[in-house]
Amino acid sequence: MEQKHNLTDISNAIAKVIDNPVVRTIRSGVIGVLGIAHPVAGVVADVGNNLLSEYNDFKLSQLLMGLSTGLDIEMQLNELYNYVASSPEKAVNVANLFRKTINAECPKVCIIYGLILANHVANNTDFTQDELIVCRALENATEFDLKNFKEIMENYLRTTSKGNMIAFPEDFPALDNFITTCEWGLYNRLFVSHAFEWGDTGDGGGTLDMDTYYYAGKPASVLMNYINDARQTWHYGESVQD
Repeated sequence: MEQKHNLTDISNAIAKVIDNPVVRTIRSGVIGVLGIAHPVAGVVADVGNNLLSEYNDFKLSQLLMGLSTGLDIEMQLNELYNYVASSPEKAVNVANLFRKTINAECPKVCIIYGLILANHVANNTDFTQDELIVCRALENATEFDLKNFKEIMENYLRTTSKGNMIAFPEDFPALDNFITTCEWGLYNRLFVSHAFEWGDTGDGGGTLDMDTYYYAGKPASVLMNYINDARQTWHYGESVQD
């Protein structure tokens, strides 16, 4: 009979895999952020009982919801155990994802983390660079950022010679809120900025004059795909239109 693994087993597997001279420096950085006194005991040792508050438990449950979407959770945890045991790089990425889940400001983010993890556990693949950028950006994303980001990607992109430019309409009433989200996206490498040239809107329509012109980068498309995948899972009380 196959052994059933839980998050504590996975934490211990992470510690075992990354407890070697080659990755000890990387490991010490992860441990330091988590504030664990005895690194060899586990990167997120006793994650369900001693380390986290009830809210952090809830955020981890959201990650597991994303990880096991449409699948058996016990089977997925066993697969995750095998995944982190397969290489130091995968163990470090999962340890970092647990840390980001604990630090996340928005529980919806944790479901997206679970979906990203599920994608790679299923195929035993490494995270892409774009996904690592997305994971970092999501750690400090707010509910407003996710909602505004989704609306920007669906409604306010215009094809230009420089790429997909974010173009808000004239007299846009929520401009300040959306610019704040654009700044979040730019800081976290989801968006890029270029000098504006007249005619760049592509459709001939007018755009609101701004000091900085934002364009959606490839990581933004990656995040949008995961948001679409997550939408039916992350509604723990909100309306499905959010």
